[in-house]
Amino acid sequence: MRHTSRAIIIKDRKILLLTGHDADFYWTPGGGIENEETPIEAVHREVQEELGVDIATLSHYLSYEFDNQKVSSYIVEVSGELAINNEITGFIWYAKDDDVHLSKGLKFVLLPKLISDGLL
Repeated sequence: MRHTSRAIIIKDRKILLLTGHDADFYWTPGGGIENEETPIEAVHREVQEELGVDIATLSHYLSYEFDNQKVSSYIVEVSGELAINNEITGFIWYAKDDDVHLSKGLKFVLLPKLISDGLL
């Protein structure tokens, strides 16, 4: 089972989502946890790699399993201006009623919780 660490970045009741690698869907910033890395170390590394910013604050939000993947999600605030990495081909600030194709875990697990908690 692949273990990933994900950043939930919310601004004005919208969540930052990314796409890339020829995918036709969006996901939250983050990625796989590397050797000997903790989920928190991984989310810091991934945010720096993908967005070019550092995490200013972080709090665990939700861990879940979906489609043979264990996901650790953190609500984070970042410092600085986003400098999107070239492996990321698009990003959006997603509002709960926007019509875009989302990753399944995001669509069926994370977004419903964010909405029910009043964050989006």
